[in-house]
Amino acid sequence: MILHPRVILIAGVAAALGAVAARAGLDVPPALPDMSGYATTQAVQSAISAMPAPGTATPPATALDGTPGTSTLYARADHTHAARVQRTVLTTLADGTATWTFARPIAVPTGRLPPIAYMVEDTGTPVVVQITGRTMTTDGTMDTHTAVAIRAQRARTLPAALTVLTALVGFDIFGGSASGVRVNVWAADPTQ
Repeated sequence: MILHPRVILIAGVAAALGAVAARAGLDVPPALPDMSGYATTQAVQSAISAMPAPGTATPPATALDGTPGTSTLYARADHTHAARVQRTVLTTLADGTATWTFARPIAVPTGRLPPIAYMVEDTGTPVVVQITGRTMTTDGTMDTHTAVAIRAQRARTLPAALTVLTALVGFDIFGGSASGVRVNVWAADPTQ
């Protein structure tokens, strides 16, 4: 192969400049860092594709027992869990009744009832509270409870003198409606 004289000239000049640069210490390229400990492009892409994404569904309510779960999604910092227990304080009306509409419906299998508990705040004689009604709908397999009605009755003490046994047998220990009584109530999703 025959090279053009200009190509030979350029190659010679480049060689001469390279020799000058070598004598000046400029021809030594910087040492490349050891990259053997770093991931390859394919490994980085694989790691990125395996990273969990943020969850988009509402997180489940708290459970009776915790589980590690199997989702590859992560929870966002501002997520919330639904409370399994709802609670409020009711004040009874003059007739001793009150109605509580749940903050969210409680669904249970047909025929079962959500557990409801209460505690009375009152300084007078003891008060007994009973559930007198439940508001619910059913689809044949699940009952959806949305409210509960209660009635509070105040206990009364026995009279100081009972002259006959029939008076004791006929004595009603509940003196009537307990009006203005504060009743703390709790309702929960059944866990069993």
